[in-house]
Amino acid sequence: MNPTKLHFWQLTGVFVLLVIVAVGLQWHSYQVQEKNMMTQMMGQSMGNMMRTMHASNVTTAQLLTWRTENGGMGNSRQKESTESMQWMNRFTTNTIFILLPFIMAGTAFLLIVWHNLG
Repeated sequence: MNPTKLHFWQLTGVFVLLVIVAVGLQWHSYQVQEKNMMTQMMGQSMGNMMRTMHASNVTTAQLLTWRTENGGMGNSRQKESTESMQWMNRFTTNTIFILLPFIMAGTAFLLIVWHNLG
């Protein structure tokens, strides 16, 4: 192997390892979160779950005060924020998905040219 290309392959290997570690950590945190949620739900009886979800101790005055504090029928700022985040998520995902073939083709082309130069 050409010694000038060795640094490139070392850097590529480090990058691949970092990507694999990041994806693994993300997957692991998702699995832990999913497991914790299931154990919390399964550790309670159905009556206890309904009691925590039910608003039996809330008075009408508290509900009216909460509605006026939050600006009416709900928090519109939070809805707008959620919608914009969903739009941004779809936009970036679609952009990456559309550009991925071009990135892969460019990489293959550069590898072929790079291999022929060395």
